[in-house]
Amino acid sequence: MQKSPASGPPTVAPPNEGATDGDGPVGERVDSAIRTSTGAAVIGSAEWDLLTDDVRWSAEAYRLLGCDPGHGPLSLDRLPDRLSEADRPQLRRMMTDALVHGRYAFGTLQVRRPDGGHGMIECTGEPVLGTDGTVTALRMLLRPANPS
Repeated sequence: MQKSPASGPPTVAPPNEGATDGDGPVGERVDSAIRTSTGAAVIGSAEWDLLTDDVRWSAEAYRLLGCDPGHGPLSLDRLPDRLSEADRPQLRRMMTDALVHGRYAFGTLQVRRPDGGHGMIECTGEPVLGTDGTVTALRMLLRPANPS
């Protein structure tokens, strides 16, 4: 359940109609809610549980971040390694907003690809709050940025 701004730091629902608020793993919940009419996923999802160190990424998150699923998802500490040097401070600010201040975060980031190329992604992060109001996890939604 989401908290209202008056009752504490807000959580933000994924920007998709039909996304649920807590049933099933984030990959299943978000990806199933945001498929095109052809069934292709258009947004990747990732979740880092701060209490258990469990990390879950959807297949689309691996693709968007240029990571090999065989190596598993990256920890929050390793996530900046996938970005251009110039965008790392922005990601750190976004993670601080979500994890320390309990706020929704959004940004467009340049991802380094394994082949040496780059791609732009839009990244939305939201803190997951425990019953005591502390941040227990970070959820992110990723999608290709629209070319300008």
